[in-house]
Amino acid sequence: MEDCIKSVLKGDLQSKYELVKRGRENPSDLLFAVKKLSDEDLIHLGLSYKEFPFGCDLNEILVDVVSLKQSITELKGGFRLVDRLGFPIHVCSYAVADIAEREGMTPFELMKELRKLTDMPIDVDHFGKYGPMRYPEEIVKCPADCYRSGKPFNGCPRGRIHKRLENKEKAFVHEKDLWPDAVQSISVSLMAFQKNTSHAAPPEETLSVIEFARKHGKGVGAIICVGDGEEELARGIKACIDYGIDEVVIEGGPYNCAANRVRAFGEAVVMARILSPGKIVATNGQYEDELRFGLRCGLNSAISGFPGNHHAYMSGYMPGEATVAKFGLPKVIEIMAEEVESSPFPVPADRKTAEIIAKSAKFLGKKFIYPFGKVGDIFIGDAHWFLLLNSPLGKKFKIKYTLNELVDELKRKGIKKLGLIGGRFIAWGIAKAVFPFVEEIRISDIDKNIETATVAHLSKNLPVKVIGCNGDDNACVNNSQLSIVCSFIHSVAKRFRNLENVITLED
Repeated sequence: MEDCIKSVLKGDLQSKYELVKRGRENPSDLLFAVKKLSDEDLIHLGLSYKEFPFGCDLNEILVDVVSLKQSITELKGGFRLVDRLGFPIHVCSYAVADIAEREGMTPFELMKELRKLTDMPIDVDHFGKYGPMRYPEEIVKCPADCYRSGKPFNGCPRGRIHKRLENKEKAFVHEKDLWPDAVQSISVSLMAFQKNTSHAAPPEETLSVIEFARKHGKGVGAIICVGDGEEELARGIKACIDYGIDEVVIEGGPYNCAANRVRAFGEAVVMARILSPGKIVATNGQYEDELRFGLRCGLNSAISGFPGNHHAYMSGYMPGEATVAKFGLPKVIEIMAEEVESSPFPVPADRKTAEIIAKSAKFLGKKFIYPFGKVGDIFIGDAHWFLLLNSPLGKKFKIKYTLNELVDELKRKGIKKLGLIGGRFIAWGIAKAVFPFVEEIRISDIDKNIETATVAHLSKNLPVKVIGCNGDDNACVNNSQLSIVCSFIHSVAKRFRNLENVITLED
């Protein structure tokens, strides 16, 4: 394992595949090897699996707008505001249910009203066998002593967080099957699979919710804790692998008992970065120093929130600062902007970015993108593609071509030598669709690493001749019968519009 990591750090592409395979077979061995790395090499390793094509390279904020302290007017305004920013939304279903009760509505009646206010994907958690979980007042009005004091596991909240008001849950069980219509993913806690069952729902209930989400075609997120940073963490990662989790959500803060908690949080991010399907690695709670180091190690997403919402103080504050009155969103945005040194997209990702991904996913179609579409062992796109395609944002766009329509046009024209300008996942999907009748594919990408990885991967996994153009778009066009601009970025498509023998995917 250690030799394989050394090869990855030197940039060997085949070793990156090998490390994923070995790590998935034995997460404990991978963690043992990761612990021997210097901070510099740990960061390098994590970022190498955040890069195309192995991982998701977006950096985003998920926002939990819902708070029991808000009026309906404030709550709806929050949804509208976050929609304008283009941030996905995380919703704790118990809070929706409690507010609905206060307002004389059923839980899903309120959720349906909130869904209308944003086009962005919605993730829901605290969802159980009857639908939204319900908790007693001492839990829903928790003063956050654990995050404020920084003392891990002193009995609060473990041991009481899953006191449930099951009669209230059962009263609305008839609405349970309606919730998937309003959300794109459902998150569960896998902490019961790590060590202590008192913080999480029982394992059998957790598995039933995962099955429920899959049955309805929804993504699944899973919360694991850093815990001891050793076997407890390895068990959490293994559970994510075993149950095909789409987004691994790591909780630090008081749920991080490791001797060096900042280093352990980074190790957890790198482990998830290498091994998690879909390669989205998020955090729902952590201290500021953990968040900063985690972002340097390859973290994609942080869940934050509005005042009164628990994610607002759980993310990005140090012990002594984490109080329930915090409005955490601006601080987490700034921390992310400070710590992420380079990104092909804005940091954090915005609505324009979401629109580009949604159009890209819509062009390729469900069978060609994550979690159904692969070239070899690597997914085409990541869970963002799936979630955005199935969100109201994805459904509202009308696009010039679908992949099937484009393929039909290429067949009619008898294209044998095809050029692909841009080497990311759109190019992968096109190459996978056309290889039965195209003899030669040329790839040109301004990013040398992307072009090299794409040419190597397509050559290895598709029975067609693939040629790199060293970023020379003119060489790609001049040596192909027809070239396709594989991007929905307007400025890119504009450069090639109206050129003879070049197709753009957007007018």
